[in-house]
Amino acid sequence: MNQQSGPARRRTGGGVAMLAVWTIAWVATLALASFGSKFLWDGNLVVSWIAIAVNVAVGIAWIVAHARFLRGVDDLQRKILQDAIAVALGAGLVGGFAYAAASNIGLVQFDSDIAFLTVLMAVVYMVAIAVGTLRYR
Repeated sequence: MNQQSGPARRRTGGGVAMLAVWTIAWVATLALASFGSKFLWDGNLVVSWIAIAVNVAVGIAWIVAHARFLRGVDDLQRKILQDAIAVALGAGLVGGFAYAAASNIGLVQFDSDIAFLTVLMAVVYMVAIAVGTLRYR
């Protein structure tokens, strides 16, 4: 496997660190937007909308950090990660719409939450990265 050295390795390492910082910031602002209304500001709608706006802004920065990270890795790693993103997006869309169709015609009797779709996509993404990494060893 191609080992990076010097500036390329530092750039990738810095990309990972920035991606980690923005990921933690996004998760923190999501938690604040989700639970703050109940525990911190007692349902104040203005503050809730501000918290959601901050979460969206930090989410956009997280997306930009992820794109920069992808540009900083070597070609093989980028291919593995982009393939994993494609599979996860496809699984989320196909799984989400299949669930919606099954729910609409009464085939499933349980209510789902968006968190299930998020978990599905995250698990598929991680498995696809592992499979891609093993495939190109």
